[in-house]
Amino acid sequence: MLKAIKIRLYPNKSQEEYINKLLGCYRFVYNSCLNKKKEAYLVDKSNLSLKELSCYFHNELTKNKDYLWLNEHNTKVLKQSILNLMEAYNNFFINNKGFPKFKTKHNKQSCRFPLEAISKKNDYESGSLTLVKQFKNIKFKTSDKYKKYLSKHKSNIKSATLTKVKSGNYYLNILIDGDLMKQINRPKNEFIGIDLGIKDFIVDSSGQSIKNIKTKRNNQKKLTKLHKELSKKQKNSKNRDKSRIKLAKFYEKLNNKKENYLHNISNQLINENQVIIIEDLNVKGMLKNHHLAKSIQELSLHKFKEMLLYKAKWYNRHIVQIDRYFPSSKLCSKCEYKNSDLKLSDRKWICSECGTEHDRDYNAAINILNEGKKIYKDKIGLRCPKLTPLESKSIDPR
Repeated sequence: MLKAIKIRLYPNKSQEEYINKLLGCYRFVYNSCLNKKKEAYLVDKSNLSLKELSCYFHNELTKNKDYLWLNEHNTKVLKQSILNLMEAYNNFFINNKGFPKFKTKHNKQSCRFPLEAISKKNDYESGSLTLVKQFKNIKFKTSDKYKKYLSKHKSNIKSATLTKVKSGNYYLNILIDGDLMKQINRPKNEFIGIDLGIKDFIVDSSGQSIKNIKTKRNNQKKLTKLHKELSKKQKNSKNRDKSRIKLAKFYEKLNNKKENYLHNISNQLINENQVIIIEDLNVKGMLKNHHLAKSIQELSLHKFKEMLLYKAKWYNRHIVQIDRYFPSSKLCSKCEYKNSDLKLSDRKWICSECGTEHDRDYNAAINILNEGKKIYKDKIGLRCPKLTPLESKSIDPR
């Protein structure tokens, strides 16, 4: 089972200088190969392969007198940038993601170390590690649990990705093919439906609700103050750079707080439930509502959904996604009457057919649960299709 362990690096001045040079060379190779592919396509519509780009790297870039500084770094590490470029092209053509862009030093920077560039003599419990010959005994910090896990499975390490974020901090994500760090007991609930929202982050089919912590909105005054301080500083000055780092560190703190909150919620759902049913929300479409776009963006729905999906694979749980056009809020969970006149501002409503009073979010969670059960049982072959009461009403009595 593949799992990534994230650790914080604390390089000294010479190590930090080496990292910045390595990231610059990595970025240069990526941008050069991207430019080479674009030029080749414009000339004769050809698509350069990985082998051709590797030859271009070894025979032209590394032997060019103007780029001799590339030879100061491990070529196996620099060639990983070509693999990253090919992955970006595959994501564009296969997964319909954006076209690859040129990398810049002003955003988050990263480089990948293959297995050959990671020292096998690392003792991860000592608090220091070595990646390549030029990059020795760099200090790091992580929890004792992660240190023991890294030490136990160091023979199963696949790769490591070094990242420098905007705040200037350095992190290393170590990819390991090992066993899970914990074994969870049998869940107490078989099915649960959850409705994601703005007021309450989650309302589930058992009636429990989890609040939205609103990390950015609750700290909007400080964010505005830091942005104003940055805007008043002279461009390319040291004071402006200090203000930029101060703002970036505060954003990083808020993001870490939100990510930790999402991990706690996803862990709770995975531990307590066997089948989790959620809506396949159209987040891009929801962001077009300018009144709610800021609140929706702050929810990090895509990240939360990804957490549920990979943790479900780890612990043998099931995630069922119902169709995004399923009217979960408008259906009565008792008689399945559809209230087409329901507005977004209506938090409670009464069914005109059976007279049941509904809380909008709780009713939606129950409908999501019922629909998800049908989909799940259809997949495993336990349910034969049959008409619902609403479907039977539409049949001609003749």
